[in-house]
Amino acid sequence: MQDIIKRLEKIRARDSNFKFIVLLLFFLISTNLFAQYYSKQSSIHISAFPGFSNHSADEISQHYKLSLNLSSGITGSVSGIEIGLISNYNYEKFLGLQFAGFANISGVNNKLNPKEKLQETFRGFQIATITNKTFGDGTGVQISIFNIVESGFTGFQLGFLTNKSRNLVGAQIAGLINSTKLGMVGFQIAPLFNYSDGQTNGLQLGLFNYARTAGFGHEFSSLFSDSWQIGLINFSKVNNGNQIGLINISGKNNGVPLGLLNIDASDGYLSFRSTDLFLSNISLGTGSRFFSNIVQFGYNLSISGMPVWGFSYGLEKEWSDPYRTKFVSINTSVWQQKARDVKLLKGPRIWRSELIYGFKITKKRYLELGAAINYQLTSIKNQEPSLLTLGNFFPGIILGLQ
Repeated sequence: MQDIIKRLEKIRARDSNFKFIVLLLFFLISTNLFAQYYSKQSSIHISAFPGFSNHSADEISQHYKLSLNLSSGITGSVSGIEIGLISNYNYEKFLGLQFAGFANISGVNNKLNPKEKLQETFRGFQIATITNKTFGDGTGVQISIFNIVESGFTGFQLGFLTNKSRNLVGAQIAGLINSTKLGMVGFQIAPLFNYSDGQTNGLQLGLFNYARTAGFGHEFSSLFSDSWQIGLINFSKVNNGNQIGLINISGKNNGVPLGLLNIDASDGYLSFRSTDLFLSNISLGTGSRFFSNIVQFGYNLSISGMPVWGFSYGLEKEWSDPYRTKFVSINTSVWQQKARDVKLLKGPRIWRSELIYGFKITKKRYLELGAAINYQLTSIKNQEPSLLTLGNFFPGIILGLQ
């Protein structure tokens, strides 16, 4: 019985040793996969300046674990740590932690030999005072004044002035400008300008924001959409998300714009109307399928007692049949009127709500009929009273052609 127990213990010992050897081999293989491209591998690179190092001119074909550059250094690749007082220059790629007094540059082979370019040329951390640049895909963190990734980037770019990548999955925070050529998933934050010339999902926060296609379009687009633009002026060719700004401009707006002026280049109308306030009235409406902004300008010929001209701003909601042969709209706006011999802002001010019914009379024209209710916010001396006045309220009519 004791012999059997001893044999079992020997078998267990051999199994444990075998498992340890397998794990060790797996670790060694995984740590050297990055370096297998190179026929020459060294542990340490020490350089006074390019061409004067422990491997002289051969350093550009070497793979290193540690690179120390007293000024600037050139290597084939590094997977580990690299420190340069001025700059670090990796011909192929870099993996690990990289620090430079001025610049980190990796993957130059992709620029010089495009037929032999590598997909990924940077993975890890790059920190420099002036610039970090990689010519292939990058993954990790870049911190500098200028951060540039010529291909796709996954991770975080912190640029004290600008960040740039071909496409982005992650975050860009800059002192001035963020840009991606093919779109991004994540967020861009910059005080001046955020630019994403492709499919954009996430957040753009800046003074000016541009996204070619913001958010994924669907019929249930709402405030809970996957794309936000928040700034003074927001632009998008196709907006399926949310825009919050003073001015929101879209080629086609399927989302929710919240601003003083929302412009949808693919939709809107221009109407010529006569109303109880002004005999000549021009109304311009544009926005999104949720609501529109309406801007109006009115003018009266020299009719005694009536304001000479005025303008208004308001919001409008419209419902129509699928072929838009007829529609119903409601709007509310504030009118500022200019009376004769009275300064503009001291003229009458009216809060006005309108209900309008329109129907098609030609292929492109609609006849508008409507009623309004007005509330006199301010008035002037010697102003003629409106008909059917009830306190500060009085009715109105609309006849127009859209």
